[in-house]
Amino acid sequence: MTRAIQSLNPVKTAQALFWLNAAIWLVLGALTLIRLSGGSPERALGMLMVGVMMFGNVAAMLICGWGLGQGHKAFYYLALAVVIVNIVLTFTDQFGLLDLLTLLVDLVLLSVLIGARKQFD
Repeated sequence: MTRAIQSLNPVKTAQALFWLNAAIWLVLGALTLIRLSGGSPERALGMLMVGVMMFGNVAAMLICGWGLGQGHKAFYYLALAVVIVNIVLTFTDQFGLLDLLTLLVDLVLLSVLIGARKQFD
């Protein structure tokens, strides 16, 4: 293993991945709300609800990223839950390029969190 890989701090890496994921979801949420202007009112309401949930996901990811830096076990478990829920929900709707990107980030994030579990004991 190279020194660069060995010197990576798993908690800081997880925080950065949460913030990256939050940025992606922020863009997805904004794009969803921008598309509200077209279509039927029923479709617009559905898109609004999806957009609000995406922003909720952004908030959860920002909280997890911040919380991991606090070193509390509860934030570690919250982070695991948020990542696992995101992985599962990725497969419940259409699957496109941005979904693949967030899935890859989530899978890497999950492996980093599992590797960092001893830091939260």
